[in-house]
Amino acid sequence: MRAKIRSALAEQLLETGGLHGLGVIDSHGHMGPFGGFLMPNAEAADMVRTMDRCGIAWLVFSHHEALQNTIKGNAKAQAAIDMYPRRFRGYYAVNPAYPDWLRAGVENFEQLRGFVGYKILAGYYRTAIDLPACRPLWEQAHEKRLPVLLHTWGGDQYAGPAQVEKIARRYPRAIIIMGHSMYGDWDSAIRLAKRYGNVYCELCAAYATGVIRKMVEDGIEDKILFGTDLPWFDPMYGIGCVVFARISETARRKILRENALRLFGAAL
Repeated sequence: MRAKIRSALAEQLLETGGLHGLGVIDSHGHMGPFGGFLMPNAEAADMVRTMDRCGIAWLVFSHHEALQNTIKGNAKAQAAIDMYPRRFRGYYAVNPAYPDWLRAGVENFEQLRGFVGYKILAGYYRTAIDLPACRPLWEQAHEKRLPVLLHTWGGDQYAGPAQVEKIARRYPRAIIIMGHSMYGDWDSAIRLAKRYGNVYCELCAAYATGVIRKMVEDGIEDKILFGTDLPWFDPMYGIGCVVFARISETARRKILRENALRLFGAAL
């Protein structure tokens, strides 16, 4: 007989196969096909079914196509948000290599429906987040207190610790979400989240043994956001890593829902 686990979330997950009722918020997703990878459940309706199976109430995402063609891809993201306005929120993807498109996106941001912030895939573009081309975005994010999801990775010279720290100091009201939590360079991610009130860690792919526990023990349980990269990974893996991490039930709930709810606020 299985021993009882002292966690209501763990018991629910084991008994039902999901966290239905908690209202998990996934702060890092995508949508649509991606060249070279089989993603059989990558369209909006398919993703909602996956979310329902796992107990995810909201997904904040950027469309895959928007990471390459920001105009077409962001339009597809808008269509998905309009189709499922109670399940999806968007990051408006920008590429600093195209400053005119970036500036136009910033100028029109308030006319969009269901977008909560921005997404920059700096390392893929080889364009740093502190380039002059990004200034309109960061100024607006600072003024409006908007989240900006960055792709961060250990050793990244475009959105690494030095660049994030520079932006955090210069624009203290802009919400900086370190996607993947500087993957592999956990100490830098934790240091930045502890030092700057506007910097958050996000767990997508950052589920290496002990990382979540380390973050919580280092005092940033209020600065950790749950993310999955859906449709890249099945969300149940990430949910299981949080639920069975050696952390308190309070910390689990913060990571899976409460921190994101506080961050995105009335937008959800």
